[in-house]
Amino acid sequence: MRNLRLTPLGNRITSISLAIGIGTSVIVYVWVVAIGGHTEASRPILIGATISLLLSGGFGFYFAYLATARIRRIDEAAREVAEGNFATRIPVDHSGQLGQLARTFNEMQGRLAELDSARKQFIANASHELRTPIFSLGGFLELLEEEDPSPEERAEFMRTMRQQIERLTKLSSDLLNLSQLDAGGVELDLHDVDLSALAREVVQEFGPRADRHRSRLELRTPDRPVIALADPDRVRQIIRILLDNALTHTPEGVSVTVTTYSANRRAELTVSDDGPGIPQRMQKRLFDRFYTANPSGGSGLGLAIAREVAQRMEGGMAVSSSRRFTAFTIDLPQGRPRTALPVSAPAEAAT
Repeated sequence: MRNLRLTPLGNRITSISLAIGIGTSVIVYVWVVAIGGHTEASRPILIGATISLLLSGGFGFYFAYLATARIRRIDEAAREVAEGNFATRIPVDHSGQLGQLARTFNEMQGRLAELDSARKQFIANASHELRTPIFSLGGFLELLEEEDPSPEERAEFMRTMRQQIERLTKLSSDLLNLSQLDAGGVELDLHDVDLSALAREVVQEFGPRADRHRSRLELRTPDRPVIALADPDRVRQIIRILLDNALTHTPEGVSVTVTTYSANRRAELTVSDDGPGIPQRMQKRLFDRFYTANPSGGSGLGLAIAREVAQRMEGGMAVSSSRRFTAFTIDLPQGRPRTALPVSAPAEAAT
């Protein structure tokens, strides 16, 4: 009997069907008998009205039952999702609005399942990222306390410890940036900036790291300044993320190029490399939070943060990759050129 109970929507459908049947019968009776004076037709009209009410009530209850069953399935699936079960799918057996609602719900459910899987993967990655440097630092501290290493060994210990601290710092910084983005705590100071000048600063900053990676880091800028309406600190942050990815996820000896230019009334910056490239199936998810193509290659937050920051500045990010080529491009609103801004030098090799 529980399955025959209608939802408020089902009751409303049944009530409307009965109201239509009753209203139609009353109008016909009044028009034919009361106004037209055809009293002999009153009996057939009453019989027809009764049949009409039975049919309208039956059809109304049937369609209300179908709508109730579909709504109940969606409600049960929503409860499953609320409990963390993303496996239950709603059968799409209708092409109307309820069918569209079911399709939309299934799409949302699939997306939530992907995010839940990515969240679990992130927890595993974050645990690995935290555990490895912490254990490493603990081991080196014990060696320094219990052993008497030579100056060369001590210098090597210190270098390795510094690397592990950098890993911890980067992870904590990514998590802090992500929490600020979610909480809406990111404040932007938008004004006209020279994109080429910002790129030059960050390229010089990454010069020593490129040397250690045995990579050629090159900056290419046009003769005229590339002016963007953006927050300079946030633009530097994005360029650092892109260069860090380029030098982390490519083999030694690759060439990394930073290019700035104006196109379609937008200021654009591209970081490209001649590494092995990124498979097509992975490119669609590169900007998803917690996603990383290499489980041991980091937290998977950098590109997600970069894209969200770019979008907050009314910009966007895109990736293009093929065999032996990968390019990440950020585009920003174009600012108004001013003569006071320095003119960027033409193409130059930074490292």
